[in-house]
Amino acid sequence: MPEALRPFSISCFLALAIAAALAILVFAGARLSWGTPIFANEHGLISGAFLFMAAITFLYDCRNPDWDAFSPFRLFYSTWFGVLALGCLRLTTAEPPLTARFWLTAILGLLGFFVGGKLALRGVASPHRTSLGRLRDDLNPKWRPTRALLLIGSLFLVGLLAFGYEWMKAGTVPLLADDPETARFEFGVNSFVSRLVISLGLTTVLGYLGAVHLRKHRTLFLIIAAASPIPMVLMTTRVFILTAVWMAVVLFHYGRRPMRPKVLLAVVLIAYPLAKIAVDVKRFQQSPTYNELLDRIEFPEKLRPFAPDYLYFSMTLRTLDYLTHLVPEEMPYSYGWYTAYPVRVFWTPRQGTGFRGRLDDLFWDRTGEISPVASVTTSYMGVPYADFGFLGVLLFSVLFGWISVRVYESLRTEPSFWRAFLYAQVSFAIFWSVYANYLTLFDFYWNILIVGVVHRLAAAQQNAGDDRVHASVAVSC
Repeated sequence: MPEALRPFSISCFLALAIAAALAILVFAGARLSWGTPIFANEHGLISGAFLFMAAITFLYDCRNPDWDAFSPFRLFYSTWFGVLALGCLRLTTAEPPLTARFWLTAILGLLGFFVGGKLALRGVASPHRTSLGRLRDDLNPKWRPTRALLLIGSLFLVGLLAFGYEWMKAGTVPLLADDPETARFEFGVNSFVSRLVISLGLTTVLGYLGAVHLRKHRTLFLIIAAASPIPMVLMTTRVFILTAVWMAVVLFHYGRRPMRPKVLLAVVLIAYPLAKIAVDVKRFQQSPTYNELLDRIEFPEKLRPFAPDYLYFSMTLRTLDYLTHLVPEEMPYSYGWYTAYPVRVFWTPRQGTGFRGRLDDLFWDRTGEISPVASVTTSYMGVPYADFGFLGVLLFSVLFGWISVRVYESLRTEPSFWRAFLYAQVSFAIFWSVYANYLTLFDFYWNILIVGVVHRLAAAQQNAGDDRVHASVAVSC
C-alpha cells in the first residue's frame, strides 16, 4: 500500500492539539491575543514532548525491511518536531517565548502538508510499490562513460574557473580571511558567476554517480567528486555542502543500499564533525566577536560547540514569529512577490538597501530588532505568509505535501534515475523546510535544469529507448 500516516502520527497531532489548548487555558486565560506568549513557563516539558514525538515518528516500524528514513511524512514530521523541540528550549536570553500567532501558523503548515499528502495518495494510479531493496535495479543512469566524463568535467572546470576569478577579484577567500563572516559578503563578483561556483555541489553528486555506475574513467570521476567540495569549504557555504551531501546520500539510499537507522547515525557522526572542523572552527569558534555574542546572550558554556547549529534553527522560528506580527500590522501582504522569485529573478536587479527581491532581504536591515544573532530566514512558511497570510500557509503546505508525496510515489511505483534525483531535491526541500522555502529559491530549479541536461546528453540512445519501453509497460500494467 502507498505510505500513509500511521495511527501514531494521528495520536501525535491529537496530543499536540490538546497540549496547545491546555496551555492556552492555563497560561493565557482570558488575556489571550495574537501576541500572547504560549508555553512561557513549561520548564522543558513541551521540548520533551516534541522530542518524543520526533523519535517515535522517525523510528516507528524501523525493523521493517521496507522502512524508509526519507519518506515524505516521516522526514517532514520528525524534522519539524525535532526543531520545535529545539525552539522551545530557550537556552539564551535572546529567545522570547513563541506567540499564539506563530503557533497557529505552524499548526496550519503541519496540517496542510498532511492534507496535501493524503490527496496525492488518492491519485496514485497503481498500488504496487517496488521494495527498497530492489529499487537499485532500475536507478542506473545508463550514461555513456566518455560523454558523461566530458560533460561533468566541463561543468567542474567552469566552476573552478569561476571560483578562481572570484578569488582573484576579492584577493582572498572567506575561510582564509581574518574575519570569515564579513568576507563571505565581500567574496563574489555577481550572482551569475557565483551560481557557477556553487554548481560544484552538483559535480560532487555527478562525479559520485559516475564513479559508482560507470567502470570506465572511475578514477577521474572520483577525483571530480572529491575535489568539488573544496571551493565550497573555502567559501564556508555550509548549505551548499549540505545539499551535495544530502543528494549523494539519498541517491545511495535508493540506488545502492537502503540506509538503516544505525547506518544513518554513523553517517551523521562522521559527517557532522568534519563539517564543524571544515567551516565552523574558523568562522565561529575562533571569532572573538562571535564568542562575545555568546557571552552577551548567556549561551551555556558546555554547549558552545553546537551554538551555530542551535541558533540557526531556533532563531529561524523567532524570525517567523516576528514576521507574523510585522505582516500585516506594519507591512501589507505581498500577493505572490516572494513566491514568484524563481520566475522574476532574471529581471529583478538588486537595488541596494531596502531591496525586497527575496524574503531574506526584507529582514537584512531589521535583524537587530529581532535578536543579536543574524537571522533572516523564516522556515518554508514565511514566504506564503508574507504573500497571503494564514490562508497562504495552509494552501502552500497542501501543495508542498502533494508534490512531495506524488514524486515519492512515482519513484516507488515506476523507478528511474531521474525520479530518484528529483526526489533527492524534493526530500532536501522537506528537510530544509524548517529553515527556508527551498521551492521558492532558484537553486531548486537550477539543479534540476543542469542535471537534466547532463542526463539527457550523456544517456545512451539505445538505453533511452529501453527506458521508454519499460515506462510504457509499467503504465499499462
